[in-house]
Amino acid sequence: MRCMSKGRFSNFEDRLERLIEGGFARLFRGPLQPREVAVQIARAIEDNTIVGGEGREAAPTYYEIHLSPEDHAALMAQTPDLPRQLARQVITYCLEAGLYLLSSPEIAMISDPETPGQSLRVEARHVVKKHQTTQIMEPVEPPKPPPPEMPADAQLIVDGERVVPLTREIFNIGRHPDNDLVLSDLRVSRHHLQLRLRHGRYVLYDTQSRGGVYVNGQRVNEHILLPGDLIRIGSVSLLYMEDESQHDSSGDTQLDMHPPDLSEGS
Repeated sequence: MRCMSKGRFSNFEDRLERLIEGGFARLFRGPLQPREVAVQIARAIEDNTIVGGEGREAAPTYYEIHLSPEDHAALMAQTPDLPRQLARQVITYCLEAGLYLLSSPEIAMISDPETPGQSLRVEARHVVKKHQTTQIMEPVEPPKPPPPEMPADAQLIVDGERVVPLTREIFNIGRHPDNDLVLSDLRVSRHHLQLRLRHGRYVLYDTQSRGGVYVNGQRVNEHILLPGDLIRIGSVSLLYMEDESQHDSSGDTQLDMHPPDLSEGS
């Protein structure tokens, strides 16, 4: 996975909001929340960008959107040309993000029985199209990214008892069994929050939970975690800890970003 540059990181939510206002609110009505769809697609773009010729950053050109059979049937009946309209949204997002596309993006809507209702899964990759009698799509091997910078000994302490090491670039927390950390509290949403590695720090995102996410007593939609931060979801407390010795004072100053206030609700 490629980490966003700091400028792109700080502008991610601005572009996301414009993406929602510009088309997703109209395209996705009913069981799927427009913001959740936009978040999934935008992050698939950001996480699968590669460095192409002349150092330019290229966005993926092929996207699979996995939906439950019921949601898939309802959406395609409501908006038959949804793939084409989504491709336009991808192009708009890439233009605003300063990314280029090697070819026109292609969207495939997948009816997937393993995807729960009212949710979706987005997969993105790079392909090269050969215009022959039949069009062939060949995967492009992206250059191997350098290993991510991980916080030393990062961990969550659950309710002051259980220690959960953080060793993944993306770490999901919620009530559903497919999460990395599964919590049985009924006030915890199925997919409540996500931790994502950004520039050597874990960043917390509220993934449209019902009850919200609180860090040190304040409700947040996005938060750069620091050692000692206390996260509360439902009745569960999660204490974030790491080895602070790897961060000198200059490094901490550089990463002291102020995420946008997204407290309009989840």
